[in-house]
Amino acid sequence: MHRKSRRRVLVAAGVPTVLALTVGGFLAAQGADASNTTAIDVNATQSLGTVSNVATGLNTATFDGHLNDSAVVPALTGAGVNALRYPGGSTADAYHWQTNTTESGQGYANPANGFDDFMGIAQKTGASPIITVNYGSGTAAEAASWVKYANVTKHYGVKYWELGNEVSGDGTYGSKWEYNTKPKGAATYANNIADYITQMKAVDPSIKVGAVLNTYNSWPDGLVASKYGDTADWNTTVLKKDGPKLDFVIIHYYPTSSSEADLLGQNKNIASLISHTRAEINQYAGSNAANIKIMITETNATYEPDSVPAALYAADTYMTFLQNGVDNIDWWDLHNGPTSTTSKLSDGLTDFGDGGVLSSGGCAGSVCEPTANTPFPSYYGLQAVGGFATPGAEMVGTTSSNSAVTSYAVKTATGLNLMLVNHSAQAGEPVSISYSGFNAASVTSAQQFSDATRKLQRISGVNASALTLPAYSITVLKLSGSNVAPRPSCTVTASAVTWHGGYTENVKITNNGPATTNWKITFGLPADERVSASWNLTHRQSGSTVTAQAVSYDKTIASGATLPFGFVTAGSGKNVAQPSWYALNGVRCTN
Repeated sequence: MHRKSRRRVLVAAGVPTVLALTVGGFLAAQGADASNTTAIDVNATQSLGTVSNVATGLNTATFDGHLNDSAVVPALTGAGVNALRYPGGSTADAYHWQTNTTESGQGYANPANGFDDFMGIAQKTGASPIITVNYGSGTAAEAASWVKYANVTKHYGVKYWELGNEVSGDGTYGSKWEYNTKPKGAATYANNIADYITQMKAVDPSIKVGAVLNTYNSWPDGLVASKYGDTADWNTTVLKKDGPKLDFVIIHYYPTSSSEADLLGQNKNIASLISHTRAEINQYAGSNAANIKIMITETNATYEPDSVPAALYAADTYMTFLQNGVDNIDWWDLHNGPTSTTSKLSDGLTDFGDGGVLSSGGCAGSVCEPTANTPFPSYYGLQAVGGFATPGAEMVGTTSSNSAVTSYAVKTATGLNLMLVNHSAQAGEPVSISYSGFNAASVTSAQQFSDATRKLQRISGVNASALTLPAYSITVLKLSGSNVAPRPSCTVTASAVTWHGGYTENVKITNNGPATTNWKITFGLPADERVSASWNLTHRQSGSTVTAQAVSYDKTIASGATLPFGFVTAGSGKNVAQPSWYALNGVRCTN
C-alpha cells in the first residue's frame, strides 16, 4: 500500500477561546440548566450565511490503491460529498499530471489514478474538482497546460485551482516536508505564483485560483525568513503581492489534541482563526479583499482519527467553519492506511491511526484494518453534514444551555434542519428545543449516529421539541413548518467626543431583525448641524436628516450583527447636540 505520511502543522496550545456570534450553538453556559435538560433555542431569523456548493469536501490521492474501487462512488454520493481535491496533499508538489508520475523518491502515482480517471469519479458523483497544481517541481507553463487540457480540450469545467500544497514547509522556516526545487522564501513564492496566475487565467479567465497561507497561531505563522530575503511573514508577503489577483486562500487545520475532550473542544478556536485570516486579507489584499474566499483544503482529527469522537469532530468542524464564512472544507482523506500507532479504544474500537474515511484494508504489523472501503466513524460525521447542510441552505443561529451539546440549524426550501452533537461520553442528554421565527410542524426525517450504533441510521418517533441524545452522538432532524417574519428592529449605542462647535460620534447599531442587504440608516440632527465626514458608510444630508448607506465591502448586516460607524459634525452654535434618533430601514432603533 503506497500512501503519503501526513505530518501536521499544529495549532499551538493555549489558543484563546473566542466564542463569536458565528460559532452557532456553542454559546453555552457551563453545564445544563436546573432541570438537567439542555435548552436548545433556534433563531430562524438570525442568518449566518448560505452553504456553498463545495462545502462538504474530501481529499483524494493519486497514490490511493482503492480510488477506483466500485464501492467508492456510492460511498461519496451517500455522504453528500460535493467537492473532491486531487492529486493528494504533499504529492501535488512532486506530481506531473501529463505523465501521471512523481519526482524520483517523492511518493507514488498509481497508473490507474491519472487525471482523467479522477475526473471520471468526480463526474459520476457530481462533485466539484479542486486541483492542486505542482508548484514545488513544476512550472507555470505546466499548470497552464493542465487548465487548457481540463477546460478547453476536455471541457471538464474545473473551477478551483490551488497553487501548491503546504509550500512554506519546504524548509523556509527550518522544518522540511514539502518538496520544492525552487528557491525558498515567501517573496519567492509570491513572485512565482503571480506568473502561474497570469498564465493559467490566460487559458481560462473563469477559473478560481488560490494561494497557500499559514494557519493563524500555528507554526510558522508570523515568522520572517530573512535569510531568504523576506522582509515580512508569509501571509503578509503573499497577500500584498498577489491579493489583487487571488480568488481564494488555502488554510490547513490540524489541531493538536491530547484527549477526546480536547479534540471535541477544538471547534471553539475556529472563529478566531477565520477572523484573524479575514483581517489579514482585508489589511493586505487591497480592493479585491472582499472577493477572496477562504477554503480549508485539509483537516482531520489527528487524535484517534478512527474513533467515534472523530465523527463528532468532523460535524462540529465543518459546521463551525461554514458558519464563519468558509466556502469549502476537505477532510484528509478518502483512503490513507494504518500507521504504527494503532491502539485499542475504551469502547472496543481499534484506532489504526488512519486518516481516511474508508478503510484501506491494510495492516500495521499484526494489526489489520477491516475490509477495504469499510467506513470509519469519520465517514458518518461527513455524511451527517452532507445531508444536513445542503448547498444553498441558509444557516441560522442557535444557542445551547449546555457546553456538552453543540447545535446547528439551516433553513431549506421545505423547512428547517437541526443538527445536535452530544459530546458526553457516558450520559444521554435530554434536550428541549424552542424556535423563534419558525413554526415547527413535524419531524419529516430523523437520523442518528452514536457510539452504540456506529453508523448514521434513521430513527423514528422523534418530537420536534424534545428528545434525549445518546452519548457521543450526532442527531439530524428535518422539520416541516413555516417561517414567521419578524418586524425589523435595531438597538443603538453611541458615544461622542465634543469640542466647541462640533463633535465626533462613534455609533454601533445592532440588527435585531432578519439579515438586511443594501441597508439604509437615517438619523436626525439639529437644524444648524452638518456632517462633515463619516467612516464605514457613505452619507448625504437633507435638512436635519442624514441618510447613510453601505460602502462596497459592507452591504449586508446579518441578523444579530452589529455595524460600527462614525461621523464628525460641525454647527453654527457653541453648544451642539447629538442625534435624538436613529433608524434602520425606516424603523426607529431603541437605545
